[in-house]
Amino acid sequence: MKSNLKNSNLPRIVIQWTFIVAVVILAALPFFKDDYTPDFEAYCPFGGIQALSSFLLNGSLACTMTSAQIAMGVMLMIGVVLFSKLFCSYICPIGTISEWLGKLGEKIKVRITLSGLTDTLMRSLKYLLLFITFYFTLGSNELFCKKYDPYYAIASGFSMDVVLLYASLAIAIVIIGSVFIRLLWCKYLCPLGAISNLFKFAWFFLAVILIYIVLIKLNFTIHFAWPLGILCLGGYILEIWGTRLLFIPVARITRNETTCTDCQLCSRKCPQAIDVASMKVVNHIDCNLCSECITVCPVKETIQINHSNKLRWLPPIAVLVLIVVGFFLSTVWELPTIDQKWYDSNEMKKAEVFTQSGLKNVKCYGSSMAFAAKMKEVPGVMGVATFVTTHTVKVYFDPAVTNKLKLQSELFTPMKTPIRLLDKGIEEVKVVSLLLDNFFDPMDFTYLSILLKEKTTAIGLESEFNCPVQIRIYFPGNSDIKEENLIKELESDQLAVESGGKKKNIAISYKVVNKLQFSTISKGDYVRKMFQPIVKEFNNIANYSTSLLDTMVVPLGTNKYNTKALPYLISHLSNDDGVVGFKSALDTIQQINFEIIYVDTLTNPTKIWNSLKCDSLSITFSTGEKEKMANMFKF
Repeated sequence: MKSNLKNSNLPRIVIQWTFIVAVVILAALPFFKDDYTPDFEAYCPFGGIQALSSFLLNGSLACTMTSAQIAMGVMLMIGVVLFSKLFCSYICPIGTISEWLGKLGEKIKVRITLSGLTDTLMRSLKYLLLFITFYFTLGSNELFCKKYDPYYAIASGFSMDVVLLYASLAIAIVIIGSVFIRLLWCKYLCPLGAISNLFKFAWFFLAVILIYIVLIKLNFTIHFAWPLGILCLGGYILEIWGTRLLFIPVARITRNETTCTDCQLCSRKCPQAIDVASMKVVNHIDCNLCSECITVCPVKETIQINHSNKLRWLPPIAVLVLIVVGFFLSTVWELPTIDQKWYDSNEMKKAEVFTQSGLKNVKCYGSSMAFAAKMKEVPGVMGVATFVTTHTVKVYFDPAVTNKLKLQSELFTPMKTPIRLLDKGIEEVKVVSLLLDNFFDPMDFTYLSILLKEKTTAIGLESEFNCPVQIRIYFPGNSDIKEENLIKELESDQLAVESGGKKKNIAISYKVVNKLQFSTISKGDYVRKMFQPIVKEFNNIANYSTSLLDTMVVPLGTNKYNTKALPYLISHLSNDDGVVGFKSALDTIQQINFEIIYVDTLTNPTKIWNSLKCDSLSITFSTGEKEKMANMFKF
């Protein structure tokens, strides 16, 4: 037993199993914690290299790209240059499983090792897949590898990003192919293996990138596909013929020819089938410093790293150091999801920067672009940058035109909403006014309204810009409101929110910064204050003069419980070319009515009334897709 442990590559086995178990635990956690959603690509170095490339080329990071990925991608590059492909040999779950399956194939004597022309031609496939992956990633600003990555497909349970056909084929190749052909995926198809091989010839990689940058700076128009294609083709050529052409990795396996007994154990043990026993220095492109040959060698100090027995523990230590450094960088460093400046460099010199954190609605590439579009319309704003991981924005502004207080006002969206219906017989409404800190955007408003609905008898909520934010909470007139209890509820540190049928705990940190102010208003004033009219115009209403337009008034009645479904009703009504508008309004007794605007020469109230009362609604979605659904309105 001691002999087996002594001859086993224990550090590598421990690290491999640690990552396999970690992935299994991450995949299992959602079954035990409803509010947990694992991100299996968050620290993927291959995704990080794609994300960094996309950021450098397009100046932005899409939703699926993170600074954590990029940090790990940078660590992978450094690791390959210094120590070879440590990720492949110690961390990658696909590499580990491929090795295990290969041992099964060896045991039942069905596995073969490709060589000669077949091996040479097959090696081109991973560079082809590398080109395809980066071409579509850089073109779409989304991680194309998620469509076929066998690890991501299995770990995520075939999430919506996965293309079933691509991923199923990749999984079949890994599972079945590895049994019959030595490391079929890793040696011949893995794009991460291809780009790692490119980093082994870092001089070539850097030369191509620098030439491309220089040409762009000289105003040459060159599509990114050209340098990408040169890198992939050059990487393949160097893999086949260039192992002695300035091969970069600093740490390499070396063999002492004097003490070697030529037992061939090192060659037989090598997972990559490298003939270590015939080499003085292992410059083979497939060597990933796994140290299996060092462990199996029966003669002390014969197989070493850089002729030094002191470096035997270098690979596992380097793996752990690179991971720790990558994690640390991901916590202290974040690239902007977008960084847009709308003026030239000379104009931007006068810009000042306003930074605002806590904007929960800035959470992805799409919301960042929406934020940028909104701020571009604000006078004095010269550009924006967003950081979605920390929900932070930077606004570049001209201090001669605007200031930080005005920008805070522009960032803030005043909102109001009923929380629950006011009971019959209640004629007065109590108003609690307060200033609330750590309250920034519509997401905070949504969370606060959920909090009030769950923990209080509040019937309405309103926010207004101030520093801190002005909040008004409305209660039934007969409510017994305890100031101390209300403040305690408002300053809760967590809120359970249901999403997709699962409860998710949201961290909140609202702080009441003044004494609560109490007042009373009438029921009518409350209804008018909470009412938010819906106004929609369609079917080319601008083409008709007011003399041709008429209005049909329909009481909302019991349909007040279906107001969220009004967009369906409006879409249904718009199928009548004569109906050109829809709006809601309060009448003199605070009842809500629909006002349907129509062209009296094209339609009439009877036709509209029949449309309102029909059994099903004909809906046209923004995508152009049409659908019929049961009419949920009663008139």
